[in-house]
Amino acid sequence: MRRDKSQANARWAATTVAFACALSVMVLTLLPAAALATPVTQDIESLQAQAKQARAEVARLDHAAAIAVEKYNVARSELDDLSVRLVEARRDLARAQLQLDVARSVLGERMADIYKNGGLSVLDVVMGARDFTEIDTQIDYFQQISQADEDAVTGIEVLTESVGKLADQVETDRAAALVREMDLREKRADVEDQLAQRQALLADLSAQVKALIERQARLDAAASQRLADAAGVDIGSINGSAAQIALVKETMKYLGIPYVWAGASPSGGFDCSGLVLYVYAKFGVSFPHGATMQAHMGTPVPFGSMEPGDLVFFGDSTFYHHVGIYIGNGLFIEAPHTGDVVKVSQLAGRGSTLACRYPIRLP
Repeated sequence: MRRDKSQANARWAATTVAFACALSVMVLTLLPAAALATPVTQDIESLQAQAKQARAEVARLDHAAAIAVEKYNVARSELDDLSVRLVEARRDLARAQLQLDVARSVLGERMADIYKNGGLSVLDVVMGARDFTEIDTQIDYFQQISQADEDAVTGIEVLTESVGKLADQVETDRAAALVREMDLREKRADVEDQLAQRQALLADLSAQVKALIERQARLDAAASQRLADAAGVDIGSINGSAAQIALVKETMKYLGIPYVWAGASPSGGFDCSGLVLYVYAKFGVSFPHGATMQAHMGTPVPFGSMEPGDLVFFGDSTFYHHVGIYIGNGLFIEAPHTGDVVKVSQLAGRGSTLACRYPIRLP
């Protein structure tokens, strides 16, 4: 009996040990998964937060670069205008100097003739005339010559003053051009600095954060493509004139062209105002390369009354940093920023502050 009890106790102990071992194995097996569940979730959330922060910083740099690009465009346009004025001033100066030389030559010849002939007087005319009719004619001729001499002298004085003013203007324009050129270099440096910061930021991101950002970029591109497809399908139903519809269709030809700052051609890429400049030139509107200058050339229209082909601007009346072409149904085409392409976007929620219309006409 005692032996049977001992055997039972041994079996119970063995069973207990086996159960404890199995339980330990189970706990050890499950613990890593339970322990890792929270960190994995935290890692994903952390990466998503980093990606969101990186996208916000890229957006900030893109906005800063857009401002710098438009300031560069304005400075370059003003420099181009100044260069034209400088050429015109120099041309006018050369013309005035030529006229001055001619006037001096004519006056010199008259004075030489008078000197050679010993001068003329009314008495000379009377004594040399054969009859009274000839006296009247001679005196009239004498007066005309005297008046011509006086006019020549006056003309020389006026031309001399004009040449002096033109010379001063040329020097003033030249000095202003030098200042603008320095300003232009600074604006270009600002743009390059913003783009360099953007590139450095993207380069420093981890591979996982880059993957998340690239995924979001693909989603954004797909959304833009859906908008473009919808605009393409609905373009015939958009209410607008033949010129407006033609302008929208022309603009849509350039979807997918890369954004290039200061770009204004399909081959070289577009920035926002460069796209507008290029497209509108085909419809009889000549624009400078700069959103602010383009805004000031248009007729403002209420946002609720916009029509296809109107321009939408972002900024304020002193400086607009972005512009796009409205195509109807709440959509517009824009060249957004470095790293993106010409695309269709929703206007709602973008913060546009001005819409303008222009006298476009069919090519």
